[in-house]
Amino acid sequence: MKTAALFITALCVMATGMARAGEESIRLKDGAGSQLTAARCVICHSLDYIQMNAAVMNRTAWEKSIRKMIDRFGAPVSDDEARQILDYLAQQYSS
Repeated sequence: MKTAALFITALCVMATGMARAGEESIRLKDGAGSQLTAARCVICHSLDYIQMNAAVMNRTAWEKSIRKMIDRFGAPVSDDEARQILDYLAQQYSS
């Protein structure tokens, strides 16, 4: 299990450079938590992931997605940060 987590973390770190390429043109909506959300999410994927999925997401779906990113993929997000990110996504990117 630790090996899988380390592998996923390594992939995220390697993808960071790729995800950040062109990120300067992708901006999240302004609001409390936007900078934290951008900083944590872009570690493993492009910010357009948020915008592409917003049409089918509600607070519950975002919460499940955040938990999956933390629990299955090892996203470096504290419980307090997860709550802030959830509040932001639920307010700004929920259908």
